[in-house]
Amino acid sequence: MSVQGELILGRENLSLMAGEAGKTGTAALLDALAEGVMVRSGDRFIFVNETVLKIVGYEGTTEQFMAEGVERWVHPDDVGFVQSYYDKRIKGHDVPESYELRLLRADGETCWVTCRASTIQWNGETCVAACVYDITEQKIKNRQFERAESIFRSIFRLTPEVMLISSLSDGKIIDVNPAFLNVFGRRRDEVIGHTTQEINIWADQTFLGRFVEELKMTASMTDVPTTVRTRGNLIRHFRIFAQKIEIEGEPMLLLIGRDVTEDLVQAQELQRSRDTAELANRAKSEFLANMSHELRTPLNAILGFAEILREEMVGPLGSPRYKEYAHDIHESGTHLLSIINDILDLSKVEAGRLEAYLTWIDPLESLEMCMTLVQQRAFEASLSLEHQFDQNVLIEADERLIKQIALNLLSNAIKFTEPGGKVAMNLEKTGTGGLCLSVTDTGIGMTAEEIKIAKRPFGQVDSSLSRRHEGSGLGLPLVTAFAEKLSATMTIDSRPGVGTRVSVVFPPFKVREKDDD
Repeated sequence: MSVQGELILGRENLSLMAGEAGKTGTAALLDALAEGVMVRSGDRFIFVNETVLKIVGYEGTTEQFMAEGVERWVHPDDVGFVQSYYDKRIKGHDVPESYELRLLRADGETCWVTCRASTIQWNGETCVAACVYDITEQKIKNRQFERAESIFRSIFRLTPEVMLISSLSDGKIIDVNPAFLNVFGRRRDEVIGHTTQEINIWADQTFLGRFVEELKMTASMTDVPTTVRTRGNLIRHFRIFAQKIEIEGEPMLLLIGRDVTEDLVQAQELQRSRDTAELANRAKSEFLANMSHELRTPLNAILGFAEILREEMVGPLGSPRYKEYAHDIHESGTHLLSIINDILDLSKVEAGRLEAYLTWIDPLESLEMCMTLVQQRAFEASLSLEHQFDQNVLIEADERLIKQIALNLLSNAIKFTEPGGKVAMNLEKTGTGGLCLSVTDTGIGMTAEEIKIAKRPFGQVDSSLSRRHEGSGLGLPLVTAFAEKLSATMTIDSRPGVGTRVSVVFPPFKVREKDDD
């Protein structure tokens, strides 16, 4: 028999329990119920079953529980209407038979219960008996569901994306958001209850069939490209996102569409700009690479005739100042030729025309030649020039590129080292069997940010010392390109005020001992 029917097996049997010292079979039955049973008289309980104690998490006895009074266990915000219902029920007035209220648990937390109440006779006194059932978890789930539904409705209403909900069984539209109506220029009554085919939104008539067939094999689809017919019969590019959902037990389709027309146009414009810039850069590089002979030939002539004048090879000039002028012409021409050579080398790299003729070479002769070429410059700068080379190695490389790497590194080190400093070139085996060519100086050094600048083409690390030695800013970028051409890697270790070490490391397969020949 249900406790919530006539309430506790008949009022007579419940009344008999009041005079019994021990629990009868009826009392034991009441304690076994999932519902809490309580009888109230005035401001106190005169009976509660064990389930009530479990609901509120009370660890004492039923007698101790009842001794604390009714208001101890009813939430303060609900005490008013609970008391009002009790008073009216006792007087025989109409009040709700079933309602919800909050109880206070023993640990101070709140729990929700549904309550079904009725009057009974208890030892000749009119009392109120109630059955309560814990619905806290259901309340939490309901609140979570309502919150999620509220968030979804807000997103559905406010998002600029086009959203549509349709039935999976017949394809009829159940709901659309305002963005959908705005994009397609429709009223709600023109859309709800119709299919997307009926309102003719697909520019590609075959799309929907293919889309539905693919959707049958999966629960969701993302980023599907399509074209749609929007307001004014305009064709726009969309990306479609689809998800199967369930509403009131019926399978539905949630469709979200994003207009990507402008994104595609911008991407196409950006690609065209990139193609144009790449074409222009390639044309520039090709031009400079092809102009190598035309640029160097007249400069070599200028340098040659300036050298004849400076050395007075065909007789005296007549005035000592002419000899100074010839010297200046020669120095400026040499400097200009160096810059042009660097630019042309970089242009060959950019145009993919840098060639390397790889053979097994002894690097010592090339490196010693480079040391000799910069020795006078180091002497004039009051620098100590040192070297230490492994005498028993061969490397597979291009001798010309090895010389250019060494000269660029030495020239940079001398340029950025103050008088009294030291520049050293080393060639030594690595722990993995490779070979490391390094140039170390005690110069001004660089920060990590300055290293990034120095490695960029035409990058100049601004300092008072570097300004005294003009250059193209191509030394390190060229070394990087030459090293990569030889399957080597360049690294830079530097500290401001301490110095710089630039290393070019060749892998083991590019190195062998002379004795292996």
